[in-house]
Amino acid sequence: MGHIFFISTDSSSNIDEIAQWTLFWLLDNDRALDTSFYTCSGIEQAYKALEQPLKNGNSPSLIVIDHPVKPSPSMIQFAEQLHNAIPETWIVEFISPNMPIPSKKNSQHLFWMTKPISQENWIESLNYVLLESISPQWSKSIT
Repeated sequence: MGHIFFISTDSSSNIDEIAQWTLFWLLDNDRALDTSFYTCSGIEQAYKALEQPLKNGNSPSLIVIDHPVKPSPSMIQFAEQLHNAIPETWIVEFISPNMPIPSKKNSQHLFWMTKPISQENWIESLNYVLLESISPQWSKSIT
């Protein structure tokens, strides 16, 4: 399956639980072979964790970004940089209801989920991004 990154700057985040649900989904779908998980508690740690796989030409299969409840300009910028640098990678962003959403013309391949994230919704999303549409460039329009 490849590398899967979970990135959050919010200490109250349930990103570890999301990672656990993801692991169980991978095991249930026989996709756990050659999968590496990275949990990053900040942008700097995420940059360091992403560096080596990208240098080796291994784009992540999935990046999950859990934005803080109060939108952080640095996290928004980081997510935008990732979208621009590795468009072949699914980047799923967990957002609070008050997060500003870019216009549709700028959000062609973006995937947002509003918090709180339920296990059922997360499993549906994994089915879509890891089984049905392996790359955002080849996906159906998500709006």
